[in-house]
Order: sequence, then structure tokens, then C-alpha cells
Amino acid sequence: MIFVHHFLSRPSYNIKMKKIVRITWIDAQRIETSLWDEKEVEKIEPIECDIVGFLIYENKDKIIIAQERWEESKQIKYITIIPKCSIIKIKRLR
Repeated sequence: MIFVHHFLSRPSYNIKMKKIVRITWIDAQRIETSLWDEKEVEKIEPIECDIVGFLIYENKDKIIIAQERWEESKQIKYITIIPKCSIIKIKRLR
């Protein structure tokens, strides 16, 4: 929360101007149920997923989005940092 608070307290932050985006990306899988044979696990692939949120920050290595925001207090919640190398596509919704 320290990073988020510091980022949001900067004067250049304007929550009304944030873009809303849908990002399609390749995510890791973590399987915690039952026991698996090692040969079975070789067949498991990373999974394609979508996430929708407010575009908070983007550079050449990563994109940061938040799924909830409060305009009055200029706070955000449910923050996701996605490595650019995992992104398949970004669609601007607003």
C-alpha cells in the first residue's frame, strides 16, 4: 500500500482521465489439488485470460491496472502488474 499511496499522492495523477482497458495475456497456472504424475504435468499449458481495469501505468516492461477506483479520495484497489512479454493484446474500452 505504501507504493500505491505514494503514487496516488503525486500532483499529476488525475483519476478522471484514466483509460479503461481490456488486456488479454498468458497467465501462469498453479495446481494444488491432488497428486499428479510427472508425465501428466508436462501436458499442462499456461492459460490465456482477460482482465479489465483502469490503466494506471505503462512502460516498456510492464502495465499496471486497477479494477476499482474512488474518484473523490483518488484511491485504487485490486492492482495487477502484468509483464509486457505476457500480453497478447490491449483493447481500449474508454
